[in-house]
Amino acid sequence: MRAQVFTDPRLRKQAGRFVWLSIDTEKPGNAPFLERFPMDAWPTLFVIEPVEERAVLKWLGSAGHGDLVRLLADGERAVRLGAETAARSGPADAALARADRAHGARQVAEAIPLYREALARGGPGWAGRGRALGALLLAASEVEDWEGCARDGQAFLPGLARDGSFANAAALALSCALSAPESAPWRAAALDRLERLGREGLEAKGALEDDVAGLYGELASAREARGDAAGARAVAERWWRYLEERAARAPGPEARAAFDSARVEAALALGDPARAVPALLASEQALPADYNPPARLALLYRELGREDEALDAARRALSRVYGPRKLRVYELAASILARKGDRPGERALLSEAVAYGAALPPGQRGAREERILSKMQRRLGDEPGSGARP
Repeated sequence: MRAQVFTDPRLRKQAGRFVWLSIDTEKPGNAPFLERFPMDAWPTLFVIEPVEERAVLKWLGSAGHGDLVRLLADGERAVRLGAETAARSGPADAALARADRAHGARQVAEAIPLYREALARGGPGWAGRGRALGALLLAASEVEDWEGCARDGQAFLPGLARDGSFANAAALALSCALSAPESAPWRAAALDRLERLGREGLEAKGALEDDVAGLYGELASAREARGDAAGARAVAERWWRYLEERAARAPGPEARAAFDSARVEAALALGDPARAVPALLASEQALPADYNPPARLALLYRELGREDEALDAARRALSRVYGPRKLRVYELAASILARKGDRPGERALLSEAVAYGAALPPGQRGAREERILSKMQRRLGDEPGSGARP
């Protein structure tokens, strides 16, 4: 979004309505913000009302220009929520504003039925339908209601315009179905229907490249989950071609590097990690301060069995990364040492990582970080919880 959306000159019209703030969640000084406004996915967008400084809207993931303008309008409506505003907005918009306020306040279970109410009240022609469905599916996935998420996707996606909101919602609903246990009795039928809808999303008009790339990944995973190796490979090949075409059109190194994560995923899905190596080497050369290219190279080299190169890349990444994301790079480097059979080196690195994690401010120690630390402690042979918390 930084390279493609926030630079859009059409956003200048919004400049007088909002105070814009970008938070580097990895910097220790921003931990107090994260304690008040925790996030588990990047990017996460908040609209925060200025008096009590409460989040009245929360959106996980990317948004194009049109989607962002709608998010801002919905956030402004949620800030001004009251009887007069609700009456003027209409019942669907009022329900959406209440849902957004609940979601922003981390009352996810309360937000879900309000999003459903908004969709029911708005009907097929409601302009907020796509945004409300995306928010509903995100909220359901946050509480791991995989069945509800997949069911809502099947219920509301067919009536949605085939635009960017459709592609995003199709990927979310398919991800929920894939996240459910294989034994879930509803899963197979949901995958069938959501795959068909997902394929329509690949051609959605105005869809963000990130959303289309993510949808390709979910469709490849769905084929794999159904035991269709040839079908999964065919989707992954289309995914790879899509990424290469879009990266070739990117205006600069940062915009090109935005495709690197998906390139790695597609190459791994194809069983051909070497395919993504040249792009990552180019990104590291063009963006020497960024830890992401060497970290991704480390993963690729590890999968290729080139452990020495993998370890060198991981060490370069460790020298550049900071904040809670450093734990994931530590975890990757430790896995490489384990592949090399270097147990003393692995233990030394894990001990260093656990000490680093213990020193992170509370706002930077979310559920994901705690899971990584617990896994590291088990690898060290410690009791869960020992050494990771001050």
